[in-house]
Amino acid sequence: MAPVPLDRSERRRLDSSRRHRRRALVRWAVGAVGLAAAALAVVAATNGTGHQAGRSARPPRVARVVLRPPGPIPGYLLIADRGNDRMLLVDSAHRIFWRYPGGARLAMPFRFGDDTFFGPRFDRIVSNQEDQDTIQIISFPGKRILWRYGHVDVKSGKPGYLNTPDDAYLLPSNLITVADAYNCRVLFMTLAHRIVRQYGTTGVCRHDPPRYLGAVNGATPLADGGTLVSEIAGSWIDDIGPNGKLRWAVQAPVSYPSDPQLLGPNRILLADYANPGHAIIMTRTGHVLWRYGPASGPGALNHPSLATLIAPGLIAINDDYRHRVVIVSIPGHRIVWQYGHTDQPGTAPGFLNTPDGLDLLSTKNAQASRVLRALLAPTAPHTVHLAAGTGLTVNAPYRLPAPVEREVAVAHDGAVILAGGLDSAGASTDGVFRMSPTTGALHPLGTVPQAFHDAAGAILGNAVYVFGGGAAQSSASVQRFDLAADTGRIVGSLPRALSDIAAAQTADGVFLVGGYDGRVPRPEIYRTRDGTHFTLVARLPVGLRYPAVAALGTQVVIAGGTSPGGASNRVFVLDTLTGRVRQLGRLPAAVAHAQGFALGRVMYVAGGVDANGNITSAVSRIDPRSGQITRVSGSVPVSDGASVELPASVLVIGGASAAGTTGVVRRVSAAARG
Repeated sequence: MAPVPLDRSERRRLDSSRRHRRRALVRWAVGAVGLAAAALAVVAATNGTGHQAGRSARPPRVARVVLRPPGPIPGYLLIADRGNDRMLLVDSAHRIFWRYPGGARLAMPFRFGDDTFFGPRFDRIVSNQEDQDTIQIISFPGKRILWRYGHVDVKSGKPGYLNTPDDAYLLPSNLITVADAYNCRVLFMTLAHRIVRQYGTTGVCRHDPPRYLGAVNGATPLADGGTLVSEIAGSWIDDIGPNGKLRWAVQAPVSYPSDPQLLGPNRILLADYANPGHAIIMTRTGHVLWRYGPASGPGALNHPSLATLIAPGLIAINDDYRHRVVIVSIPGHRIVWQYGHTDQPGTAPGFLNTPDGLDLLSTKNAQASRVLRALLAPTAPHTVHLAAGTGLTVNAPYRLPAPVEREVAVAHDGAVILAGGLDSAGASTDGVFRMSPTTGALHPLGTVPQAFHDAAGAILGNAVYVFGGGAAQSSASVQRFDLAADTGRIVGSLPRALSDIAAAQTADGVFLVGGYDGRVPRPEIYRTRDGTHFTLVARLPVGLRYPAVAALGTQVVIAGGTSPGGASNRVFVLDTLTGRVRQLGRLPAAVAHAQGFALGRVMYVAGGVDANGNITSAVSRIDPRSGQITRVSGSVPVSDGASVELPASVLVIGGASAAGTTGVVRRVSAAARG
């Protein structure tokens, strides 16, 4: 049956649906790779560690190291974590040994890293950024961009341009090959950017290989110099020989063939990019020899993009939309290992977001490299320990004269302003006080018109603003307490009645996050610059009350809280410049009513109430720059306290403890580095 060319809407659908990958089963022989003079100017300017050539930057000396990574992976797995715009190198114990960018300064953006493969000597990685329309060669483990092709976010078939590139490889001959998906061609190019061979005709998308190809999502190099091509329309698999002539073609018995690989003379492994998806081994006539793909349940696959043999009897699979990489036993037809949390995207250690490519660094190849032995040695810095300086030091220098929780507390002119909250009898209060952050001494200033608790607060000008809150019910009132006149009044209304609301203040205004309208948690995020006018800037994917929030530069980090389904462990980041909200990852455990605050350039989530309704003392650290979310040392055994950020520390004031409402004031600072 003749394939139907893709129309514009179908291209867009397939473009955004994130699929196609593969990886070569064949690992090319390791030999001397002589670079041409032009290649030396581009690539050999760096060695495998990313240092300039000619400068003797030696890797750490690791004597008599024998690498023995645990099974079932026979080495280490390189994962293209596409939705998180990063690559990870992990072992079977889920330890992360290397990540990219991981703080590296980028000469080209790295968005939508679709597939990732080692070069023949395992000292560089080839990555294609499918939706960015680029290819990059990156030194490994040095993280230097050595070579690039394509123009960022520009699709074209002109020389130097690509249209949704997929599955790029660096061959032993120093040619780069790529499936240029929607230009309907496979390219072979030199490091000097010269195209020396092409299968398919640019922009002509139909099945007549090698002259014409449909949209291609795979072009796997073969040991004899041939190429195994997969075409989306018609589910074609084509074997094109090293002389450029078609050896055979077959329509695979799948709806969307992804990344075929030759296991033997008449055995082809490929993924069926569908839901439920499959991995199959078939003959070149289309006869299926083996299939994995439960219809439902924890073993089911949702758009698997790549299946590759990593050891006898073991196939690694990118299970894209279940946010995991799994290893399946061929004889057992079951998952025996996975990295990522099923159906839970995230950036924290152990989490992935739409992983779309993988490659194996075998123990043998790692052992052969002094640089990689240093990276992977058991004594290397990646070894999982609690790092000095990541936890918190907590002490309790004083107590308030009376216990309070769910109050507003803000820093102003070297002091802390406290307002409202619940007293030990559970009644809302209306008092406003000035507190010394060094001694805890309180000085009464006055009252606000409405007693409240569970409100948000901020300083604007020389006044404290109290947004919403609860007493008998949620309130829409905005109360202003003038710190010069020591008087309070109602000056406006929120867009709706809200209690259980959180606030974070940046240079661009006060951001009010979530809250409770008396019926359901709310997803809205409002901004105010004057305390009385409010702009809806974003919506969270889920309504939240009692979230922990903190401002970090132009970002607001939102962690935990109570969603309609209960306590949440999700962490979101609002970009205040664009209004974009993204999920950064997940906390180690669900928590609401926690104290959230910034120390340095990271956020901490301390204490709170866990999913079982118990007060917890745990502390989590959130670093939006690296995406790391980790449990760290420190103990803050309260919920619903008010946290106030000072120049070198944070005060957590009052709150609810296991014994009831407390007046303890805790001073929190970053743990000293050892």
